[in-house]
Amino acid sequence: MTHAGSIPRGRLILGCLLGLAVAAALVVLIVPLIATQVTGGSQLRIRSDAMAPALLPGDWVLAEPLPPGQAPPRGAIVLYSDPNDQLGRQALRVMGLPGERIQVRGGALYVNGRRAEMERLDDRVVRKRRPGRWGRMPLCINDPVETSGECRQERWREILPDGTSNVVLNTRHKVGVAVLAGAGSGRSAGDNTKQIRIPNDHVFLIGDNRDSARDSRITRRGLVPQHEIRQRVWIIHTSLDRSARFPIPRWDRFFREIKR
Repeated sequence: MTHAGSIPRGRLILGCLLGLAVAAALVVLIVPLIATQVTGGSQLRIRSDAMAPALLPGDWVLAEPLPPGQAPPRGAIVLYSDPNDQLGRQALRVMGLPGERIQVRGGALYVNGRRAEMERLDDRVVRKRRPGRWGRMPLCINDPVETSGECRQERWREILPDGTSNVVLNTRHKVGVAVLAGAGSGRSAGDNTKQIRIPNDHVFLIGDNRDSARDSRITRRGLVPQHEIRQRVWIIHTSLDRSARFPIPRWDRFFREIKR
């Protein structure tokens, strides 16, 4: 029984929930705009899985300006615009610096002739669904996998001689990155490249999802002039899973800082 003029409990709860939803939406929309105005940076919606698992399709990221004239540090995720790519601006990781010799051999990264250590982690398990309009169906080491079936991808921690580390994916069925002994069945073209010396005004960019990324290993793209890289990614402010019928928030990825 309610008194005259009182608000029913159900309606009050619904009103509170709606108020919280509106407040959360305002924070998600306004905070990034303020941040970009204050820092002089920009924001970008990730559309490809080239940087999975660090960045996923449906992530909205904020980027901050790099100091003028300085090469971005190794391991930083930067924004790069490729005029020949329909995706336009993309995020890739800096793994080769000016003056270094770099090569990928047997799926492993070599810097100045020294191979990165590869530490096996638990598999990444996702549903085999297209991650939004621009995304491609995920590659799986256990293919063939039916749509919406369990797709398994190998996760490896890559540790360079200078201590830089990040998690990379192996998503094609191969002899295995664990072997790291040259060409094997199912290897992609990016698993074995020629050794190149990076000019003093260029950097080498590569995606963490090594079998899906289009990066400096590809002749058409190649090394990237340093002056074309002006921003580095520093935070994921919003993340929506667009593989389902309706976008689903990935709450655990909201306002997640990118360490490098």
